[in-house]
Amino acid sequence: MPDFAYIARGPSGQKQEGVVSAPDQAAAVSELGDRGLVPLQVRPRTRRRGRGRVGTSALARFYRQLADLLRSGVPLLRALRLLANQSSNIKLAAAAEDITQRVTEGTTLAESLARHDQIFSDVQCAMVRAGEQGNFLEDVLERIADNQEHAARMRSQVIGALVYPIILLVVGVAVVVVALTVLVPKFEAFLGEGNALPASTQLLLSASATIRSDWPLLLTVLMGLGTAAFVFRHHSVLLRLRAEAPLRIPVASGVIRAAVTARFARAFGTLLDNGIGLPQALAISRDAAGHPRLGEAVGEALEQVKEGGSLVPPLANSGFLDPDTLEILAVAEESNALAPALGRLAGGLERRVEDRLALLMRLVEPILLLGMGGMVFFIFLSLVLPMLRMNSTVT
Repeated sequence: MPDFAYIARGPSGQKQEGVVSAPDQAAAVSELGDRGLVPLQVRPRTRRRGRGRVGTSALARFYRQLADLLRSGVPLLRALRLLANQSSNIKLAAAAEDITQRVTEGTTLAESLARHDQIFSDVQCAMVRAGEQGNFLEDVLERIADNQEHAARMRSQVIGALVYPIILLVVGVAVVVVALTVLVPKFEAFLGEGNALPASTQLLLSASATIRSDWPLLLTVLMGLGTAAFVFRHHSVLLRLRAEAPLRIPVASGVIRAAVTARFARAFGTLLDNGIGLPQALAISRDAAGHPRLGEAVGEALEQVKEGGSLVPPLANSGFLDPDTLEILAVAEESNALAPALGRLAGGLERRVEDRLALLMRLVEPILLLGMGGMVFFIFLSLVLPMLRMNSTVT
């Protein structure tokens, strides 16, 4: 979705600046209203993709160190200057310097963070704003650091689990390509051509000849597809396809749904736990969901809540959340205990993701090994079978 830079007035009357994502300008104005802001200026803004990004671990250290300095009695401006001078991350250090300058000029910390929307998310800025207004900024900063550290651990586990299967896949593809381009051609003259060859051998020889003769065309097509996918990677159709296609994979679907639900529950619960109202928390956490179908359902739930209804029916109609999660949300909403319930729900889902991810990786490795073995066996059988037939004919 496009971005819109805004200047708005908050509940206390103070001006706030930031960036909001919405389908159009009218939707951006509506979302600002949902957050309790009065828009003064809303204009389109070009998203700077791939710039200003900071790793999750570095961001967690920034929040943790800032919280520790404030708890030690260090004033905010001095703490920000220390972090700007000591940060080993160049982008984060530059952002900290700009934030320090803005705070010096009288801008709040939350508004200063919001100016660097490629580094600090809307959820984090909203939590910091609530901490500043409620005078519990140190607690909020520590909570954000905890969330970032947990996200970094999850990311490391996923990457670590994918390394071995990716190596297996690359080696398998390399073995097949070498066999088709180097090994198989040595048998062509011996095997000859004709209908007397088994179908598997004819297929193997045809694939080998195609790769050797048309490899420039094949390489050009692959590069073209890769370039098109990269250029249009943010197109709505590709985004929807990339989000929905994995949900059709039997084992991976459960992991993805649990991970997305956990991320939404963590952000939603954290915002509520920091005193942010239900409509505003829903509006902010809608983008934190990270999946278009769940984001649309959260948007519908927001409209229901604004009209005095329940948030559970729109979430149920999306078909994204499992029945257990919906039941937990329904009971928590009725008992007015959404924040603690969402925290427990997020913790349980995160543990489920870890367990299912470990199971998925245990399944992927033997499947890849079997696939590699099957390809090698097919090539071997396709080359040996004609020899066995010729030997039986001579005999």
